[in-house]
Amino acid sequence: MNGADILAQILKAEGTEFVAGFPENRLFNSAAALDIRPLIARTERVAINMADAYTRVNNGKKIGVVAVQDGPGIEASFGAIAQAYGDNTPILALPGAYFRAQQGYAPHFDGARSFRDVTKWSATINEHKDIARHIERAFALLKNGRGGPVLLETAKDVLWGSYEGEMPSYSSPKARRSQGDLQDVKETLEALLAAKRPVLVAGNGIFYAEAWEELREFAELVQVPVMTTQLGKSAFPETHPLALGNGGRTVPTAVGHFATNADFILGIGTSFTINDFTARMPKGKTLGQITNDAADVGKCYATEYGIIGDAKLVLQQLIAEAKDVLGENGRARNEALEKEILEMRHAFLEEWMPRLTCDEPGPISPYRVIWEMNQCIDKANSIVTHDAGNPRDQITPFYEATQPRGYLSWGKSTHLGSSLGLILGAKLARPEALCVNLIGDAGFGMSGMDYETAARLELPIMTVLLNNGVMGGYGAYMPEAVSNFSSNRVTGDYAGVASALGGYSERVEKPEEVRPALLRGIEETRKGRPVLLEMITREEPVLPMANKWGM
Repeated sequence: MNGADILAQILKAEGTEFVAGFPENRLFNSAAALDIRPLIARTERVAINMADAYTRVNNGKKIGVVAVQDGPGIEASFGAIAQAYGDNTPILALPGAYFRAQQGYAPHFDGARSFRDVTKWSATINEHKDIARHIERAFALLKNGRGGPVLLETAKDVLWGSYEGEMPSYSSPKARRSQGDLQDVKETLEALLAAKRPVLVAGNGIFYAEAWEELREFAELVQVPVMTTQLGKSAFPETHPLALGNGGRTVPTAVGHFATNADFILGIGTSFTINDFTARMPKGKTLGQITNDAADVGKCYATEYGIIGDAKLVLQQLIAEAKDVLGENGRARNEALEKEILEMRHAFLEEWMPRLTCDEPGPISPYRVIWEMNQCIDKANSIVTHDAGNPRDQITPFYEATQPRGYLSWGKSTHLGSSLGLILGAKLARPEALCVNLIGDAGFGMSGMDYETAARLELPIMTVLLNNGVMGGYGAYMPEAVSNFSSNRVTGDYAGVASALGGYSERVEKPEEVRPALLRGIEETRKGRPVLLEMITREEPVLPMANKWGM
């Protein structure tokens, strides 16, 4: 056997189903020999995005694995791994490395050193005997604590080189979870119950702890409204009477109102990291925080109350304590609170309905496309994701997520074009689901050739492309470049590209054609074909509450 054979056998023991990558790594052959499917994308970035979303949709219970070539392959991978790091996604990257005799000489790229800032751990495997121990440690890190990528590069002569010894022993690490300190739980609950206008903020940690049922039960028990972070969208059903909506770069009215007027905000499964694409906490508020990483507490904000532990286990503790204090059924249903939330939802929609239902001739409003998606997609059996830029900012306040992971939100590091690889990974994780990505023309230009990957790998996703002929919203950053040189303009026949790459496509130019096209697209995915719907839209950089509170 060789080093790649050892790696493949360990991955098989871990239940690995796929190894994504591009263009060459000895692991592809060794994995295929064990019925682990190699998924060859057109770029390293899309392959890594696929592994990223596969992990997310499985809530870390299955880990996405990616393998790329030494040298240019791992060099081209930095952005996508940095994106996974920003969103705390556990993925295992297994690039090749230079031959041992070539290492340490400039200008050869040292992946283990260069990726230290965007991984939980990065190292080089230079001996066959070290493979099992390194992978064992990697999976221990991937399964426990704050999520994030691990990168292990393996020297080419180890990957390919013959190993005469016995297969190294390997013991699969377990995922470990812990409850919170009971005194911290009691103090936090006491503060929450004493508050006059508390708010719960649900983050990405709810998914990895699979704590959405406990979150709903606790919110109902104490009658406290819930908003989600950008990464936490779909952790709490947005049709629930206590749901405020999603606090990303754009926010619905209820989120802004309740957060601004809160006297106590309790984050659950969120790091409270200050970021341009996640709503900041209003100034002067008392904050509490539940996180599985002690480094989060007090990182960006002073937090008076904190509980270190797994979100599911800590919520179970809070529920038990709340029942002791309030009785088995908790607080009575707060109809006045529910009415206040509902009135704000209705007022928000009424304000935006002229755009959401706009039927003016000419280029379509992007909000009309989003409105029709919201009406005709079966939320119980779908996963929707956005791309970076205006598509994200326009869809997140309006698309109602009702099921955990029914919306795949991302964006502390917002790379244009990422939604294509992410929705491919989502389809791998849930092949029975309708998987839809909303992307702009500029975003599609970054990754569009990988639409062929969808066709070749028989992954029938649906891409809804907003083609407004510009990089939407970027004109504000470079007005002279736009006025003098049209530097924000982009062009292309994207429906034609998708058709040429093996998919079903339509070009949609009228508002009344949007819903029928979406329904036809959904039907084509059921037939096993990837779909691209090119919506000819206008630039509409009018965003709900783009200038957030607390700045």
